[in-house]
Amino acid sequence: MKSVLGKLLEQEFGRERYHIYTEKLNKRESMDIFCDIYGNLREQSQEALNQALCKLLECIQSSIRISKNFLYISIGYLVTIAVLIFMNAAWFLVFPAVAAVTVCYLYKFLEFVRNRYCDKDVRIVLIYKIALFHLLEEGCTGDGT
Repeated sequence: MKSVLGKLLEQEFGRERYHIYTEKLNKRESMDIFCDIYGNLREQSQEALNQALCKLLECIQSSIRISKNFLYISIGYLVTIAVLIFMNAAWFLVFPAVAAVTVCYLYKFLEFVRNRYCDKDVRIVLIYKIALFHLLEEGCTGDGT
């Protein structure tokens, strides 16, 4: 399971380049990542850059939404478990229901953790955002190519 930001980066740059970027982060070679991203984005039109920025912002909003909604998901899980246990139904009905709800909650928990603690993806996205903003600013001022 990949973070939302990791999926976006793989979609934009490809799986191979994404792995190269994560390795460069481990070696603290952020400027190399910036130069590579900047070089790739420089070849794109102003409209393509605007679309990439919109995609990036939507992805960031999605990542934030996952983190914000997790509290409500946790409360819902606890309430559901409590209702299932205290409704005095037969255990052969309650046990599979609790198991199903727990499996769903575990999936959402893993999704939350993956999106909350994806430091490498966040750092690459910040470099990507800086390159995008720089190129968009150049295009707006007319100084760029």
